[in-house]
Amino acid sequence: MAGPRDEAFVRALSTWLYERTGHLRLSIVERLGLRDVVVTFKMRDHVRLLITGYPPEDHPGEVTVAVDERDFPFVQILVQKEPCPDPYEFCTLDYSWEGRRVCVTSGEYAGRKGTVVVAATVGRRQENRVRLDAGGVVTLQGEVLEVIERE
Repeated sequence: MAGPRDEAFVRALSTWLYERTGHLRLSIVERLGLRDVVVTFKMRDHVRLLITGYPPEDHPGEVTVAVDERDFPFVQILVQKEPCPDPYEFCTLDYSWEGRRVCVTSGEYAGRKGTVVVAATVGRRQENRVRLDAGGVVTLQGEVLEVIERE
């Protein structure tokens, strides 16, 4: 099971990859010929790498490749000198935040309380899916949430 340090490391790694994505390719993506690729580090009890993209134009649907944490050493990353015309999107889905109580500090939902469903990062931007006590699920940036230690 991943701990707080591991989750912080995964978020930092995802951000690092995001900032260099124009020069990075994954060999599995290239072999499958996927386009419009999103690479997600999904953190729940352990970390999984989910690589999702569309197959070549003559095939319908989309393809997702799931790589378990224990197989990360075998994921081949190719570094290119010239930037790629179609860089990947790197992000995280962190379910370790699931169930944390929060209060919205500003914006349209200021003063409302709720429970985090999942925290996501794209680059350095954190967004959270929050189930509000008053009803509904909204997506909010991390800086407008305050964790409630005790109610």
